[in-house]
Amino acid sequence: MLTAQMVKDAAIRGGADICGIASVERFKDGPPETHPNSLFPEAKSVIVYASRILKGSYKGIQEGTDWSAYWVYGYGSGIYSSLGGATGAVASLLDDHGHEAVVSPGGHTLLDEAPPAREPLGKDRMPPCIMLHMRVSAAFAGLGELGWSKVFLTPEFGPRQRFDILLTDAELEPDPLMEESVCDRCMACVKFCPGKCLGGERESVEVEGRTFEWGEVDCGKCKVTHWGLNPDASPFVTKDLPGMAMKVEETTYDWYEAYRLGFALADRVDYLKLISTGSAEHGQGGRPGSVCGAVGCVQACNTHLEARKRLKGGVKGDVA
Repeated sequence: MLTAQMVKDAAIRGGADICGIASVERFKDGPPETHPNSLFPEAKSVIVYASRILKGSYKGIQEGTDWSAYWVYGYGSGIYSSLGGATGAVASLLDDHGHEAVVSPGGHTLLDEAPPAREPLGKDRMPPCIMLHMRVSAAFAGLGELGWSKVFLTPEFGPRQRFDILLTDAELEPDPLMEESVCDRCMACVKFCPGKCLGGERESVEVEGRTFEWGEVDCGKCKVTHWGLNPDASPFVTKDLPGMAMKVEETTYDWYEAYRLGFALADRVDYLKLISTGSAEHGQGGRPGSVCGAVGCVQACNTHLEARKRLKGGVKGDVA
């Protein structure tokens, strides 16, 4: 008989560091475009698993020597190969026991500001842009909570992990929601964010008597900074486009405008062009890489949590 523990063990053997499970009932009050059953109507359980971002990924940024490790190991193949292994292991286990496994695309900022939704494919059908909210899903799976920056925090790694999600028709025992808080509202994320995009109005979601809350994010300023176009966050635009004196606090881009700006400029900045990935889009060489360094939302947050000894570290297999 398939058990929740078997699923979590498979995820960790496959490459994840932590894994949790939410029942689909926990999503009942959410909008339909983020509901698991809108993507997979037979879904009964939501499996969320994560691999850690190595602290060493940020070392080159902190010392001003090399930014590439953050992109490669914090965003690129270094971490997603681990998550891919976990996906394959869990999906195969479910298939062996006669259950379906549906990979869910997870979103962060896309659910706040995104390209206009497309039209539904037919009567009584959702438009083809269903996307679970990855951070809320991770909270509902008992893995941690959203910090004030909206970056997800776990007791093992603080803000240093990335997630994947599988939906399944297997009815698995859900994990309890995390009762304690990791975030202590120190506001280091807000203070040190070079994008000046954190600490907005309070937003929240409630499930089973537990309220998860975070500060609204200015997604346009965040994306401009994420692409490395904010000179306060990275030196590369100033070097190659010296006339571009962007003051990020004065910009009014929404998320999608900032997204397109990254594609427009990536080929004109040597370092951004070097780390661009993927197939050609918008007539450019590929997707720009992340060059923000996550200075406030990850680095400052992690430094604070470690100094306050609020993280317990993670050992594969220690999360049941």
